[in-house]
Amino acid sequence: MKRVPPSERLKEEITELLRGKMGDDATPTESPMAGFVRQVARYMLQVSLEDEATAFLGRDHYRRGVRARAGWRNGYEPKRVQSEAGVLELAVPQVRATAEPFRPVLAERLGSRTADFDDLVRGMYVRGLSTQDVSALYGETVGSRVSKSTVSRITQRLSQDFEAWRRRDLSELPVVYLFLDGQYHAARQGTDEKEGVLAAYALLEDGRSVLVHLDLGPRESADAWLSFLQDVVARGLREPLLVILDGAPGLLKAVKRIWPRAYRQRCQVHKMRNILAKLPRRMQAAMKRLVHQVFRASSHAVALKRGRDLIARFRDRYPAALECLERDLEECITYLRFPAIHHVRIRTTNRLERLNGEGRRRTKVIPRFPSERACLSLLYASLITASKHWRGIPMTAAALRQLHHLREAIVSPSKEGAVA
Repeated sequence: MKRVPPSERLKEEITELLRGKMGDDATPTESPMAGFVRQVARYMLQVSLEDEATAFLGRDHYRRGVRARAGWRNGYEPKRVQSEAGVLELAVPQVRATAEPFRPVLAERLGSRTADFDDLVRGMYVRGLSTQDVSALYGETVGSRVSKSTVSRITQRLSQDFEAWRRRDLSELPVVYLFLDGQYHAARQGTDEKEGVLAAYALLEDGRSVLVHLDLGPRESADAWLSFLQDVVARGLREPLLVILDGAPGLLKAVKRIWPRAYRQRCQVHKMRNILAKLPRRMQAAMKRLVHQVFRASSHAVALKRGRDLIARFRDRYPAALECLERDLEECITYLRFPAIHHVRIRTTNRLERLNGEGRRRTKVIPRFPSERACLSLLYASLITASKHWRGIPMTAAALRQLHHLREAIVSPSKEGAVA
């Protein structure tokens, strides 16, 4: 019976991950995205190792015919290497009965750490997964040329996986909290104009955290956000219970149109900045403490009373700042209706902003991307690598009951005023 090469098994595991199934070596706390990027990294290295053995012997697995040299494959030796994607388990091909020993160049250069390979992966995304460029970059990074057929196998699979991720079915994601935000990158060749990259991240009913979608579009544009949200809805994304967002008018308009019944939480960090920017410097520290007392109140009712009292107290002296607070007061404290064990995670868009910051850190060395696809691809690669550090949220029986009651209230006419 023929043995299946390790790379073929890895390819099957990647396919299963895209279908939402966890790999056998996934840890209980590992997100699907973290598992995906780890398996892709393993696949790329494994294909390269196997192709080195093929080139050395002059024939593929179980192929007969003219041999470049005597000898045959003799199983695999396990190898562990550390990378940004986590520990990678590889299988180094072994060869017997040859006049000279088989020593895979890649295995020797990697050692136990794949820092160079991490750079290679990012470089591949930056260059738009071009076979010719990747072949050259591989030679620069690893120190040996790699055949175009090997590069084609790797890049074609990665390109397909990325497109599959962008088009995957979202109907099985039980979204409770949805975070929406954007960042800017020079995504169009031939211009320094920066394009908005829109991102959606969710916390699910089972406590998991997932990156939902990435796309290009002007961050402040209602049409761009509307198209973004229509895309995820068309792929089956359920209505979130709470949407956490900054104060961008275009985003707010799109959310109201797509999910008019959903609760909305304004990012408290963004709102605090806006309020303080409208105050004299001498008053900023004191007002910040007072607004914090509103935002961090023990209950929604207490927060609402404190907020209204604060507005009445200072409205005449600082009208612009207090009007800014009054306009969005209720949406700034919506999170207090939700389980207390989730409060820290749902009152700001900080988690998504930190994630976007990771994307900016990875891409800041690229002054201009060769294409929109290259921009999105590198961000995707960076964010799913970062996703292995994501923590979920606790979902107790009491929390689930509270969320269930809030979900029921969404369809009740009496709730219409609370959402607006």
